[in-house]
Amino acid sequence: MTDRSTGAGFRPASQAGGDPAPSGRRALRAPARALRAGTVLLSAGALVTGLTSVFAPPAQAAACSGQVRYASSTNTLYLQSGTATLPDIARLCASAPLYEVDGSPGTWQLDANLVVQNGATLNVHGPDAGGTVKTLRLNSPDSNKPTEVASITAQYGTIDVDAVDITSWDMAKGGPDTDASAGSGERGRAFIRALSYLDTDGTPRQSRMNFYNSDVGYLGYYAAESYGVAYKARGCDISHQDVCDKLDVLGDQIGSRFHHNYMGTYTFGAYGMTFDRNEYDNNIAYGLDPHDDSDRLKITNNRAHHNGNHGIICSQRCDNLEIVGNESDHNGIPPYVPPGDDDASDNQVHGIMLHRGVTDSVVRNNYVHDQPNGAGIAVFDSSDDVIADNTVTRAKFGLRYSVGSQDITTSGNKVTDSGQYAVFTYQGSDKPMYTNNTGRPARLEFTGNTFDGSASNVFKLNQSDDLSFRNNTFTGILKSGVLTQSTAGTVFTKNTAPSGLTYSVKGDSGSPGSIAFVDQNPVKVQLDAASSAAFTATGLKPGASYKLVADGRTVATGKADAKGSVTLHARPTSTAAMTYRITAA
Repeated sequence: MTDRSTGAGFRPASQAGGDPAPSGRRALRAPARALRAGTVLLSAGALVTGLTSVFAPPAQAAACSGQVRYASSTNTLYLQSGTATLPDIARLCASAPLYEVDGSPGTWQLDANLVVQNGATLNVHGPDAGGTVKTLRLNSPDSNKPTEVASITAQYGTIDVDAVDITSWDMAKGGPDTDASAGSGERGRAFIRALSYLDTDGTPRQSRMNFYNSDVGYLGYYAAESYGVAYKARGCDISHQDVCDKLDVLGDQIGSRFHHNYMGTYTFGAYGMTFDRNEYDNNIAYGLDPHDDSDRLKITNNRAHHNGNHGIICSQRCDNLEIVGNESDHNGIPPYVPPGDDDASDNQVHGIMLHRGVTDSVVRNNYVHDQPNGAGIAVFDSSDDVIADNTVTRAKFGLRYSVGSQDITTSGNKVTDSGQYAVFTYQGSDKPMYTNNTGRPARLEFTGNTFDGSASNVFKLNQSDDLSFRNNTFTGILKSGVLTQSTAGTVFTKNTAPSGLTYSVKGDSGSPGSIAFVDQNPVKVQLDAASSAAFTATGLKPGASYKLVADGRTVATGKADAKGSVTLHARPTSTAAMTYRITAA
């Protein structure tokens, strides 16, 4: 097992078993959660309808005793009650395909599906956690048959893993299963998952899955709930938000490594989980992917690197997330190409991404670097979030905001050596689902950031409204200045920038460009025929006359108001960049 000294011996108190969560935990919901539809109620049998037969009641049961059953027809073990370890299950069901490998004390092999149900708990603990299991191999032959490729599922139960290595295992090759491909009706690789559901009477049947100080690799393939390590609240989706309000899937991941899976970890409907001091690396797709309605998660002090897709992505109606102190790097080199994608040239891969309906969340004090095919931090169709005190270096786009993202506060970040733009905003061709009707980013505030070096425009601000930049610093080698295109209401206030930095403002008759400067004097601006600029100076003598000069020629005059402020306007008189300053008349 990989040495995870930073997590050794650390284990927070957690609720055992699959007990329903306290009521009212979902009281704080994003506005998007107002969507309502009919409640989905699932019995334990209906839970698996249409997916696989391995959870069906056993048609043929081998001789087992106590809390364990075995269905030979589907090659499935059932832990039905209480708490048990792998040695316990092997003792209670000696004929089942679960055994300690000869000549390898502490190495266990599971050649079946194992389902933990009815509130039972499966403990898979290593010697450092008081157990005897060092390594667990999940059978994963190249036959890809569902009855031969092993899985472990909590179905209203708990899986608790502590100080253990878990891997798929191809007996013929004598090593992990490295082939995640699967045809129709096949299983590509072994996997582990936790599933919660509502019973027929509406009772939450919740599952929990914990990983502490463990190494989990070579699991999963491209199929729902089978991505490697997956958590799912079944029946919760955009059309059944009432189910999401009643049902959670639970667990923690502390001090562990998730690698070479299809996805490092995937959640859907998770609540209150902690992901701390883990490593998510070399996964085929995402490193860490909290998805639909995964709320109040703490994602702290992890490293996500060398994954095929985004290092950390939170997507679809996730709220109140804390993404703090993580490192994300070298993801998407080259970009992941999902099934059905015949053109990977436009696949952008980001270090950290907030995607569709992520609200009231904080991305703070992260270190994101070496993301040449995407952004360091990307925000997509999300709102009311804080991006603060992060360091982003050597990303194609330092910070990217698109598809209606709005009301985002960005402060105290340091963005260096951007491959193209340090800040990139744009409308995009996708339609927003949660923010506005236009897709234009709006009301983005940037305060106290440092932008150091860019290989193209330091900012490219396209199709956006009411952007504000205050007390930011521009430094380093900037190939080009600020470019706004069909963007209105952009305001720059008291920023520190090289005197030669040019602000280019472009628009057209349908979407004119406008820009304003407050206490930036002088400033170099290039306006096209459809654009305009306003210049404000404060701290002046009330009632005194002032003029706006462009390359020595007066273009506007006015008097300071009672507070000592004057605003003067300019329309284009030339296509060339001109230096504007306010001086006494």
